[in-house]
Amino acid sequence: MSDSQVRSGLSALRDEAAAKGWPPLIWTRTDGYQLDAERAALESYERAVVREKLTQFRRFITGTVTPHAAAHPNDKWVKHIVAQLNSIESTLDLIASA
Repeated sequence: MSDSQVRSGLSALRDEAAAKGWPPLIWTRTDGYQLDAERAALESYERAVVREKLTQFRRFITGTVTPHAAAHPNDKWVKHIVAQLNSIESTLDLIASA
C-alpha cells in the first residue's frame, strides 16, 4: 500500500469518525492509529503534540529569531516578534507541563 493510499484511508476514517461524533484519531508509537474516547488518552495525546510543537517553536526562536534580534536589536519588527513569541512559548510551556 502506498503512502498516498494510507493517507487517503486515514483521511476517510477521520472524516467518518467526525461525522459520527467520535473522538479524534490518536497515534502512538506502540499502538499506531486508534480511536479512543478516554479523557486521559486524549489529554496525553494533546500534551504530546503540544510538547512536540513547543520543541519546534523553541528551535525556530533559537535558530532564527534570536540571531535576527542580535543582528538588529533596535528593529521594531524584531522587538514585536520577540515579545509575541515569548508569550506563545510561555503559554505552550504551561499547557505542556500542566
